[in-house]
Amino acid sequence: MSRKSSMFNAPDADVVFQSCDGVLFGIHSVNLQTHTEGFPPAEIATKGEICPLSESSATLEVLFQFSYPRRHPALDNFSFADVAALAEAAEKYQVYSAMNLCHLRMKEFLPNHAAEILTYAARHDYPMVVAEVAPLLIDMSLVEVVKILPPHILLPHTLFE
Repeated sequence: MSRKSSMFNAPDADVVFQSCDGVLFGIHSVNLQTHTEGFPPAEIATKGEICPLSESSATLEVLFQFSYPRRHPALDNFSFADVAALAEAAEKYQVYSAMNLCHLRMKEFLPNHAAEILTYAARHDYPMVVAEVAPLLIDMSLVEVVKILPPHILLPHTLFE
């Protein structure tokens, strides 16, 4: 039997998501419609079906807080792994307020996670973050850089070298 999120279990929630680790989240679709773009619109009824998501309950617990009209969670004490997971989920579901905070918070993990942050910034089109990270990875082989950077960022990076 699945457990329910302690934070997102309102009886009038009209969409239920299940995390990859089996936790159920009752969410109001109107909040998803007004604060995200990556979930189906409120008009699309789920007919009581549970919508499985690939993210963990810890990630979804934080992500869904950004879809409600309340103070957003501070990410100050989050580990790099937690911020990275949240950042990917925010990008995937287009939770713009979380996307902005995550990309700012990711930069605070430099230089320790430069390669991962470069990959994230390139994949989600944060050229200013790429520009900040690139000098930290000047010793990375061109073969590795080509694997990470999309073509529109690769040429300026190689010219930087």
